[in-house]
Amino acid sequence: MNFFRPDSEVMEFLSKVTDYIIINLLTLLLSIPIITLGAAHTAKFYTAMKISRGEEPSAVKSYFKSFKDNFIQVTGAWMIILAVGVILAFDWYNVLYGRGASMPFILKVGLGLLTFVVWSVAYCMFPFEARYKVTLKELFKASMVMALLNLPRMILIFIVTFLPYVVCAWYIQWGLAIWLLCTTVTLYYISKEFNKQLEMLNKEDKVSNESGDYEAC
Repeated sequence: MNFFRPDSEVMEFLSKVTDYIIINLLTLLLSIPIITLGAAHTAKFYTAMKISRGEEPSAVKSYFKSFKDNFIQVTGAWMIILAVGVILAFDWYNVLYGRGASMPFILKVGLGLLTFVVWSVAYCMFPFEARYKVTLKELFKASMVMALLNLPRMILIFIVTFLPYVVCAWYIQWGLAIWLLCTTVTLYYISKEFNKQLEMLNKEDKVSNESGDYEAC
């Protein structure tokens, strides 16, 4: 049947789904050591955004190419984010279980907003590093600008990122299948969103090949 030809739309769709599943599994595996989480997520977006743009790379080959090429810089950035995250986690522990429980509500809201902004900046950092070659300072600056200019979109991305884990907790017996399905769909959506945002940066000449600039990968 025509459905099963290698160049048919059905087979191309299944090939992309398989690639997204492979990317997510590789990211999960390589995030376990914690220190490699930044490089793993950068490689995930590098490969997923290429697939979303229709470049059809070899998923495994592209993934490990990005992992190797970006490891040093993105790991340095990730260590900074991780240190900030540890401080915020300690603050939340104090708020929930320590003396901070009596903290005024408005300050708790402020801590929540700060935590979300830090998460947003960290999340934007990975696709930006995957697409452009920049200095560490430029990476943080660009990620912060992306996060703050797209806060409503980041709320949606936050929901679709963590929704699979919430669903898995409710239906633990189908956890792996639900996780694979949800993370595949969300990775497809998030890759298209970041491709769209980064293309807008190019069209508006916010990125260039000279000072203050970003060289596309």
